[in-house]
Amino acid sequence: MLALFSPRRTRLDLSEIDHTGEGFNLSRAEKFMVMYLNTSMTRTAALSRLKADLQAAISVELATIPIYLYTYYSLKRDNSTGENINQAQLFANKAGGVIMSVAVEEMLHMSLSSNIYYALTGTPPKLYMNAPPIYPAMLPHHNPVGPPGPDGDTDTHIPLGKFGFEQLWHFLQIEYPEVPSNETFEALSEAEDLETTLRHYLHQHGWPADENWNSIGQFYSFIRCLIASDHVTDADFSNGDKDQQIQHYNYAPNNIDTIYPEGKFNPWKPAPKSKWTTADANASGITQPDFMGSTVTGAADVTQFPNAPDSHAGAFELITVHNRQDAMNALETICEQGEGYADPGGAEGANADADDEEDSHFFKFLSLQAQLKEFKDTKERLPAWMADSIQQMETWERYQGEFAVWSEEDMVAAQVLSDFPDSPVGASYPKDLAALNDFNSGLFQYMLIMTETLYMVPPGANSGASGLVENQKWFFNVGLHRSMIWVMDKWIKFMRGIEISEGPYKGKMLAPTFENLSLGHPEDAFENLKVLGAKARAAGAAIGNTGGDSIIAQALSLMDGTHSMHLPDVAPYWKSKEGN
Repeated sequence: MLALFSPRRTRLDLSEIDHTGEGFNLSRAEKFMVMYLNTSMTRTAALSRLKADLQAAISVELATIPIYLYTYYSLKRDNSTGENINQAQLFANKAGGVIMSVAVEEMLHMSLSSNIYYALTGTPPKLYMNAPPIYPAMLPHHNPVGPPGPDGDTDTHIPLGKFGFEQLWHFLQIEYPEVPSNETFEALSEAEDLETTLRHYLHQHGWPADENWNSIGQFYSFIRCLIASDHVTDADFSNGDKDQQIQHYNYAPNNIDTIYPEGKFNPWKPAPKSKWTTADANASGITQPDFMGSTVTGAADVTQFPNAPDSHAGAFELITVHNRQDAMNALETICEQGEGYADPGGAEGANADADDEEDSHFFKFLSLQAQLKEFKDTKERLPAWMADSIQQMETWERYQGEFAVWSEEDMVAAQVLSDFPDSPVGASYPKDLAALNDFNSGLFQYMLIMTETLYMVPPGANSGASGLVENQKWFFNVGLHRSMIWVMDKWIKFMRGIEISEGPYKGKMLAPTFENLSLGHPEDAFENLKVLGAKARAAGAAIGNTGGDSIIAQALSLMDGTHSMHLPDVAPYWKSKEGN
């Protein structure tokens, strides 16, 4: 840092700051960080740190996925629907849709960070067996001391927990926005003890001296500064072919699990035409279409899509990387979706985009938390610089009659919330239930292996029965999409219908632990997953519940006319890699 100013001077030389990191959308604080990196690190050190921090960022995103999925699956979203839906079910549907909308974007963030890492290193990131080994978990490099929570606790370890007020606070801890700086550089340069003042400033807004990041946004900001430094060039991102990276066509901002209805609806009423014209009315003799005499609106009219299609930087949400600007666009998407669109003054906003069409992850979770009864008397510390946005949110929810309405007990009584144990460990489940859980953990690890394998799948086209099919797109849809939506989703719903009859979790419902259960070398992973499936089927038979047999059969059987839902065996890709 002393290289930025003469030890004999008491003022900071800011003459070059506005020209630092030119071409990138950096705050002045980030430009100052870049100046520091330019004068204090070597190119070798900067590249080494960038690679390590990108892998750490990928691990952070990976760590959040089991946390969000665990809470998501504690919610029962399908007990009632259509015209019979009640208020408890509407809230559970909304909460589930919002949580899944964040989980989907976390998967996007992991993919974006992985593409940057692959472009920089030429190798896939480490995902398999790299989730937290146990929960409650500390996110990599996160400050162990955070803002006080509802009970005054400042611990930032994040548990696996069912939906509730305390768990939503832990979600807020994950997505907590970066503290904006209100100090000007001119004021900093006038400080009496310049070196101490600048070190304190960087600790708060740039590079923490103890490397314990106060927010994910602060961590990503430092990665952006490394990329913008003089030590990193566009050529450094040519080590991994952009055509071999995860492609944009593999991502959609919403799916069947993110959307939710805002009110009652007639499930049999077809979606209306985009525009009901006078000609339509004259031809049909009615002003607006109706169906089966129902006066209740159709599903299309009440459906909410929590993720906006434009809350991203760059041409697509999921972009490939082959230069520094691509990497910067990817990181900007990650930060703004999570912590909010950055206002000109540097503070993080409540929205994920400049058009205010999507809430940030932090604000999505806060809006849900405000609908729980405990919010009225909570002592949790929320960002002071977001006070106006928080007040507007509370006022709107009061107007809608949604403020501080629900509790965990209400939702369990209404049968829209499963009573999951807190941060369970598979080894503490009864033997047969542990086998059911192991299949899910194995499936989770296989999904991570498939994600790593994506970087080995040629992006070209194959000739298939239905025409040309892009290899990677086929692999993604048959592998990752199917394992998540068709296999894991159904398996966890099967699990949560089983009450634990003995042991430390007696009386609770069986819940997934998403553990680092080894499937051996990726070349052998599919065969080992089949072994776990066989054990799970035997366990189901032992407890008199074979409801999961068809799920396992569809997931692991060979492709044929009867079992068309199977997962792909990744062995050929890893054998090819071993042979090169």
